[in-house]
Amino acid sequence: MKTWLLITLAVIIQEPASTDAAIFQARHLGLNLWIVNLIWLAATLVDIYLGYRIGKWIQKKYAGKKFVVVAEKLASKIENFIGRSGENFALILIGVINFPYLNAFLASWLPIRFRNAFVLILIGDAIYWAIEWGINIGVRTHVSDPHTALYIVIFLGLLFSVLSKTILNRIMRKESAQRP
Repeated sequence: MKTWLLITLAVIIQEPASTDAAIFQARHLGLNLWIVNLIWLAATLVDIYLGYRIGKWIQKKYAGKKFVVVAEKLASKIENFIGRSGENFALILIGVINFPYLNAFLASWLPIRFRNAFVLILIGDAIYWAIEWGINIGVRTHVSDPHTALYIVIFLGLLFSVLSKTILNRIMRKESAQRP
C-alpha cells in the first residue's frame, strides 16, 4: 500500500527524481505497469484541469492585484515567445520541461482555448513520461545492482530537470533580448 501511495504522489507532483524513483520501484517490485501508467494519466489530466481552472479563478478574483499583474507580465513574455516560435511547439516543449499543473496555470493567462492548451500540455507531458520510462529501462538494462541503478536513475532524473529548465530559461532570455 505504501508503494502505491509513493507512486501516486510522485506522478501527481511529477518531479523527475521522484518520478524516476517511483517507476524504478514499480518495475523492481513487479507491480502492474498498466496501473502505474493509468495513475499517471489520471493524475496528469487532473493536474492540467485544476491548474487551468485555478489560474482563471485567480485572474477573476484578484484582478489588478500585484500577483496577477506579475503573472500577466510573465504570460505576456511567454505569449511573445509562443507567437514567434509556434504556439503548439511551445506548449508541447513547456509540457516536457515543466509540471502539468504549472503549465496549465500559465496557459490560463494566454489567449489559448482550454481544449488546445489541455491537449498540447498532455502531449508534452506524455513525452516527459516516455523519457522517464526510457531512463529507467536503459539504466536497468545496463546496471545489474538495483541500488546503484536507483541512484543512477535519480541522478539522471535530476540532470534532465536541471538541463531542460536551463535550456528553457536561455530560450526565454534570448527571445526577450531579441524583442525591440
